[in-house]
Amino acid sequence: MLVALLMAAPTALACPGAEMASTSEAPHTELASAALDPTHCAKNAALVGSNCAWSTGQMAQRVESEGKDVQLTSRLAKQEEALASKVAAPFKAGELYVIANEVIEQADPSANLALQGKVLEVDGVKYLLVTSFQKSNT
Repeated sequence: MLVALLMAAPTALACPGAEMASTSEAPHTELASAALDPTHCAKNAALVGSNCAWSTGQMAQRVESEGKDVQLTSRLAKQEEALASKVAAPFKAGELYVIANEVIEQADPSANLALQGKVLEVDGVKYLLVTSFQKSNT
């Protein structure tokens, strides 16, 4: 009996395999939501650079929970400055450092964008966490 329980335990704890995923015809809305989660660090190495993804993710969560709502229209200016916080901020929108996340990763930095998100100043640095964007005509 004990052997049967030990043999069954790994199966019960295992993640569902491809065979289970393929049987569902429902769209994967969880994945679509996760792909646009502003608190998740960008996957694009060009955006995160040598900065710590953990620090970036932690700052994104902090800005989301403590930051103030903001809406602005701006182009994203590429910036190479390494922040002391080790937070990846590949762009600036005015004086705001835009945190590299999975939402901003999908934006066209050359376009004029209507940005929505949250702003938080930490140690003299103003961080912008973009939660959504769309191309702007202005």
